Amino acid sequence: MRRSSRFLGAVSLVATAVLTAACTDDGTPPQQQSGPWFLDATAAAPVDSVVQRSIDAPPAKGTAKILGIADVSGTNVVLAVRNGTCQVALLPDGLTEPTATAPDSFGSERPTAGSADTHVDFPGNMLAGTYTQASAQLDPFTFMTVGCSENAMTVKVEGIGNSTQVEKRTGDSLRSWKNGTDVVLAVGTPEAIHQAPTPG
Repeated sequence: MRRSSRFLGAVSLVATAVLTAACTDDGTPPQQQSGPWFLDATAAAPVDSVVQRSIDAPPAKGTAKILGIADVSGTNVVLAVRNGTCQVALLPDGLTEPTATAPDSFGSERPTAGSADTHVDFPGNMLAGTYTQASAQLDPFTFMTVGCSENAMTVKVEGIGNSTQVEKRTGDSLRSWKNGTDVVLAVGTPEAIHQAPTPG
């Protein structure tokens, strides 16, 4: 089981709720967009109970809806939504027992009327419409960024090298593609993602 002992011995929530939200002119956060959220209404991906219980372990609050899981060089990258937030979490491959605490994760809130809509860099050059974003350094990866929109969620895993293997574990809408030395993962409606992924 690759990297399992290290993960199980020290799995922690290192970047809980790293949220990105725009502010109005008077400094108060704007309200989230009203009505149903497409990602919140999207069907959950079928996952093993060990994975679900690990993602929902304390100190996490509420049940995450897991939308997709990809194996990136022996680490399972979990894309989910919970409490109005796009969340990415890391779990070891081959997990056989639930972790005692929630795994390393971070997230970005559902966009608001004042969220970014300039499409120049990641995730703006991939997500259509308004979006929020957050970044964190989660071991074993160099750096990760999550983008959250009304209709899609993207995750960039940076600096992993050209030889990195990416394998889809679950999630009907989950797609992955290489972008130089980075890997991009996406879930949601294809129309909300500017860059069409290449197979794999």
